Amino acid sequence: MHFLKSVERAARRLVPEPWRKYFRASRAELLLARRAPVDLVVHVGAHWAEDAGVYEANGARTVLWIEADPDTFAQLTARLAERDGPTRHLAECALVSADAGVELGFNRFNGDGSSSSVHAATETLRARFGDVHETGEVLTMTSRRLPDILAGHGIDPETYACPMLVVDVQGHELAVLRGLGGDLCRFAICKCEVSRIPVYAGAPLFPEIDAHFARHGFRLASHRRVQVPRHGDVLYLRDAPG
Repeated sequence: MHFLKSVERAARRLVPEPWRKYFRASRAELLLARRAPVDLVVHVGAHWAEDAGVYEANGARTVLWIEADPDTFAQLTARLAERDGPTRHLAECALVSADAGVELGFNRFNGDGSSSSVHAATETLRARFGDVHETGEVLTMTSRRLPDILAGHGIDPETYACPMLVVDVQGHELAVLRGLGGDLCRFAICKCEVSRIPVYAGAPLFPEIDAHFARHGFRLASHRRVQVPRHGDVLYLRDAPG
């Protein structure tokens, strides 16, 4: 969950720079460094662009940040405006899903909103993360598909050497991936939040998401399957055909 990642990032800032890459949260970062330059990043579930520095360090020319919650999006754009350097940061406020034009409820959670989701919390979430809960506010939002958003920004992943997709949308990851259809194969890397336990009600679990990636030619690179976290990020690579 985003709030756990924020805690770990804060802890990393307290230790010397050379040691930071050894934190558990940077397992995917080590793989990214080996694949650098990762020149395009499309990040669905942007929150406040906490990973902007990582993407810039790995050679991103363009980063497209997509965030559903309009209040979080306002914070996101303010933070992106403060960044300098050669990386082009773009932002879009959208709830990404499998189909466009569908009205979906978006459950706001407490805190900084990083746990907000299309899905409601389960008893498992409440037991594991006792301070996290829905506020009771539900936004009605109209869904969009990722290919349409990319086209609106004039982004074609195939024109980049090493395009990366990041999907971190609190249980709605498979819907985002399904909305891409075969265009998922236009990315070389995908970082995705997964769960082996039911954290969000009705959300697909890791085996279903893993099977979807396998059908599109991706292999799990960040973990052995027996080491996939109960709830956390994994990274997939797609090797060029032939």
